[in-house]
Amino acid sequence: MTIISASLDYKSAAIDVRERFSYTSTRIREILRSIKAVGGVSGAVLLCTCNRTELYISGENIDNLNPAMLLCQLSGVEDHKLLMPLFSIRYDSESIFHLMEVACGLQSMVLFEDQIITQVKHAATIAREEKTIDSTLETMFRLSITAAKKAKTEIKIKAVPTSAAESAISELSKKYCFADKRVLVIGNGEIGRLCCKKLLELGADITITLRKYKHGEIIVPVGCNTISYDEREEFLACSDVVISATTSPHFTITRDMVEKHERKPELFVDLALPRDIEPGISKIPGVESYNLDRFYTDFSVLNHKEVIKIKEIIFGFILQFEKWENYRKEAGLINF
Repeated sequence: MTIISASLDYKSAAIDVRERFSYTSTRIREILRSIKAVGGVSGAVLLCTCNRTELYISGENIDNLNPAMLLCQLSGVEDHKLLMPLFSIRYDSESIFHLMEVACGLQSMVLFEDQIITQVKHAATIAREEKTIDSTLETMFRLSITAAKKAKTEIKIKAVPTSAAESAISELSKKYCFADKRVLVIGNGEIGRLCCKKLLELGADITITLRKYKHGEIIVPVGCNTISYDEREEFLACSDVVISATTSPHFTITRDMVEKHERKPELFVDLALPRDIEPGISKIPGVESYNLDRFYTDFSVLNHKEVIKIKEIIFGFILQFEKWENYRKEAGLINF
């Protein structure tokens, strides 16, 4: 049984490239089914977050299969020859080690952030629902999640924000005073709510958008005002700061929307992938704009002792995977 993975992340590709490989949940399911139908493929899992897209494939006689090329083809990317070098291709133990590092937050833009555990779980769940995860990838993802939980429980890490949203606001607050500023937050998902929490601590006056048609319970952070999503354009004129973090496939704020108003927000922060805020907004005089790539900090030299401890945990779980694999080989079990 061979395991092959392809990874595209914030280290290798700018946001305009990454968003070409950003998929909705429905599209992820379609891609998984297409890959599972490829000859020799036994299992496939697709991990897609705002900072990375990673495809894991297992099967027999798939050594010549290129998962990066598969992603390019299934994404309708024509200039694949230019993009292929941006992918990291890994085999077998290298793929397992990388996934465990990802789950533990060692490969995250915000080192040790714990949202990635949920995202890895979600990727495995979708593959399970689509019946594209085999026993090899099931075990690999289960052990990776367990390793991440063990690392989080046993190793206390301080002074590192737990999410990219909190990190972005913390970084901006070093040069921008949010106290009494009128902030419009577009998107009431987890990232939007985390931004509101941090901004409330900084004394901001926050208004958050809600979509009328959204089903289920709507959580509004205590202390925040609300408007409908459709009112966002009108509300620009009375906002100092705009932060957008939605899963929309289209821009939530365009340059035309901003230029219509005489009074404009002075700061735009885009925490979405694909991007929510049209890049051209940064060219408007008096306006400053940030996206996810602006908040990348190299934490590789920080918390060195903690990194070593986490890698020791990872090596222990890799040994567990190898024992499981060897047992199956000796027992003559087939993959399913």
